[in-house]
Amino acid sequence: MSDISDSVRQQIRQLLSQGYRVGLEYADARRFRTGSWQSAPVAQGNESTVLNGIATILDEHQGEYVQLLGVDTHSRTRVLELMIQRPDGAVTQVSSAKINGGKTVAAASNGHASSNGGQDVAQSVRQLLSQGYRIGTEFADARRYRATSWTSGPSYQGNREAEAIAMLSELVANHPDDYVRAIGIDTHARRRVVEFVIHKPGEPATLSSGGGSSSQKTSSFSSAYGGASASSNIKTSLSAEVVASVRRLLENSYQISTEHADLRRFRSSSWHTCKPVSATRLQEAVAQLETCLNDHEGEYVRLIGVDTQAKRRVHEEIIQRPNK
Repeated sequence: MSDISDSVRQQIRQLLSQGYRVGLEYADARRFRTGSWQSAPVAQGNESTVLNGIATILDEHQGEYVQLLGVDTHSRTRVLELMIQRPDGAVTQVSSAKINGGKTVAAASNGHASSNGGQDVAQSVRQLLSQGYRIGTEFADARRYRATSWTSGPSYQGNREAEAIAMLSELVANHPDDYVRAIGIDTHARRRVVEFVIHKPGEPATLSSGGGSSSQKTSSFSSAYGGASASSNIKTSLSAEVVASVRRLLENSYQISTEHADLRRFRSSSWHTCKPVSATRLQEAVAQLETCLNDHEGEYVRLIGVDTQAKRRVHEEIIQRPNK
């Protein structure tokens, strides 16, 4: 029988304790690419019954993707989607997941909920990177947080934990009065696998990665990858986060382009592609982006980073919104 990780057990325990229904979905590689999941009913009952049912389903669907679902039967909405098995048989051990409409529950070693423990964040980031997920970010002030209206921040595609933590630390430092959350993104399926709040207004703006302070990590990251301090000599109306994203894309020789959409097309995710950014120097690339923003004032504009060799996107970030 398949072994279910402690962190997944913790997620199941938390779902059951809050009265949610636990379910599973599975998909082979072809269906996974198209987002066509099939439901697998899980016997409901106490924790032991649910765990046994899940273990049986995992055995039956070895070699396939399986994701855990938490369902609010009253509102008929999903409160959790978490990948717990991949075709290679690896079972996910993500320590945080979006539960209860946005509240973060972390499966920390002590079993208590935590939204901003440095070690918890570092562990979550480490696990996401080890599985090839991209780390995205979003932030919101108190008003937008209550309305669940988040603004996209920078993202990280790579496998260096220190660099990812430094990016998060820099964003938190730049938004001390905002809520900040990290996102795990499966770029192949183009879907989020986890969301967790890493900073709340009024809390200390510190994150840790393994054995070092966030300030030390951020300093080295900024000098090498274009953090706020390293970009201070660039005269631009773009935010420090956007400039840092552009610098990282240039450093990695990715193709930079933009897409724009009016409100109607934004709602239907129907974007128009703009002319690619041809510049290879930061100042010139930033200038070309500013021209694009001016040309599409009053529209949504997003920054795109493309790995031309792999023919895939490595970065998507909204850098302009109407009336912003």
